[in-house]
Amino acid sequence: MARPTLFFKPTSRRLARDISITSPNAFNDSIKRIKLGGVTVQEKRGLVLAQNRARAQLGRKNLSLKEKIQFTVIATTKLPKITK
Repeated sequence: MARPTLFFKPTSRRLARDISITSPNAFNDSIKRIKLGGVTVQEKRGLVLAQNRARAQLGRKNLSLKEKIQFTVIATTKLPKITK
């Protein structure tokens, strides 16, 4: 049996389109967009997975200082509570 990986295909195309970790501002915009209609369990899980992926990127050796700072900010951003 193959070992499960952190980087798998998205189960929701909408969430894949809405959640971005390209920059801290993009991640904050993603949180704001999701908070508009209320946060579901699936949306919260998507945000947590995005943060985990940012933490995994920090383990790479060839990151620039700017990328390290950006991924650290994303990984330490507070997430909204589930409201739906």
